[in-house]
Amino acid sequence: MRTRLELDLDFFVKQRDLIQREADEISSTHKDRSETEERDEFLSPLILPVTKYLSVQDTRRLLEADQGPLGENRAQELEEKTDPGQDPGGWHFIGKLQRNKISLVAPRIELLHSLDSLKLAQTLNRWVEDNLGRSLSVLVQINIAGENQKSGLDPLTALDLIPEWISQFDSLRFEGLMTMAPQLPAEECRPIFRALRQLRDEIRDRLEEDSANSFKALSMGMSNDWRVAVAEGATILRLGRTLLTDEKGR
Repeated sequence: MRTRLELDLDFFVKQRDLIQREADEISSTHKDRSETEERDEFLSPLILPVTKYLSVQDTRRLLEADQGPLGENRAQELEEKTDPGQDPGGWHFIGKLQRNKISLVAPRIELLHSLDSLKLAQTLNRWVEDNLGRSLSVLVQINIAGENQKSGLDPLTALDLIPEWISQFDSLRFEGLMTMAPQLPAEECRPIFRALRQLRDEIRDRLEEDSANSFKALSMGMSNDWRVAVAEGATILRLGRTLLTDEKGR
């Protein structure tokens, strides 16, 4: 059972604005960190509020207050927090996607952060082609740290596979990479984030121009390490508790 936190909307909005300003400052300071050209569009990282700690009612309050897009990591909760026919532009799915949940998740989201295997890519592409009526944007999950308990491609495999997937799966729009750093002090996660950025750049070098122009996103950084992630090139920050409580756990 998840521990729920009560939404203080005023606090949330102020906290989000504070984090956005700080993230913009960090990103601007490090704008030359990547060898990839045309970084300007990512000088303002997207803050993605994660709704795992929120009730259905509080989640809908965020959407009504135009605080989306939001991120959810459980298929069942995504179903509970969305309405049939709702604009999928309000949601990202950031958790592990089981193949038997594709029909529940795919119509409700604009971006999947956790494409982590060939079998999932094949099944998802086929379902989207047959049922969705639009392409689905995806990020490929990379297990940079090689942790046994976490999903994702290893970097060397990804370097060869992702260009093949992009050419093979026409119903999926590949927009970049995602990783989950180990639970370490923030500064110790820096090499993880840097390695993901470097992998993204290496993959882009292997792509045709149109695909390379789309393959830019880096979903990395959570509540404890987002500053380091931004300094290393994060374009999407997955934030939960830090948007809902102050440093004293209020």
